[in-house]
Amino acid sequence: MKHAVLFVLLTAATPAFAETGSICVDASSRSQYNAQPLAQHDVLARNALGADHRAARITTTCIHIYRESMVALHSMTRCIGLGDEVGISTIGGRRESCRVTGVTPVAESYADAKYKAD
Repeated sequence: MKHAVLFVLLTAATPAFAETGSICVDASSRSQYNAQPLAQHDVLARNALGADHRAARITTTCIHIYRESMVALHSMTRCIGLGDEVGISTIGGRRESCRVTGVTPVAESYADAKYKAD
């Protein structure tokens, strides 16, 4: 039984690593990354520290990510991946907790990215 549980856990974790490809946004703690709203269901994130500052589009199960939303990411491992937690909140008190459904590198720079209403 122990081997079956271990196999299931390893199998479930593998797609998250494959999905992120060659980009790793470290969401192991709040000080490791920068994140901002990108669209109603997506956020843009990048590493705050280290040499790799490429941005990644994080698609989520969130229903409404507003332009003024604050984004919090939490990864079960070092790199953000499928199933990891995304927290969205606004100054007005709206809060939403959802999950990562995809991580893809983007060509645009983090600083130049603009929110796109769907």
